Amino acid sequence: MKEFSKNTSTKRAYNKDLPTAIPFSFTWKIYENEAEMVAAGAQLTLKQQLKAVNAAAKQTARQASLTAALDAAGIVRPTIENDDQLRLKNMYTVLMSSKRYSEDEARELASSTLGIEWAEDEAE
Repeated sequence: MKEFSKNTSTKRAYNKDLPTAIPFSFTWKIYENEAEMVAAGAQLTLKQQLKAVNAAAKQTARQASLTAALDAAGIVRPTIENDDQLRLKNMYTVLMSSKRYSEDEARELASSTLGIEWAEDEAE
């Protein structure tokens, strides 16, 4: 087994630029050959590989079929660009995260700012 270390830094975190670079270092180990991996018991058995490959095939087929069925039915995935209620909920979540508003205040502010009324099923 071989160990590596790296010193580096980042100037961005959580999709934002940082005022100064933050240095950090990390260490990792790699197997140099298959025998080391087998001796450590780190390889997947053929049964585990079969299960993982079959699960991935099923999930890929399911997702492709679901997407096609939803497209054929004209069902569009809601985003803040195309769904007023989702936009309203996101605004509410942001306001609540500030911890400056009560639930009622945040709901009213989101609604008045966006000019969108809460749907009846979202009112509670």
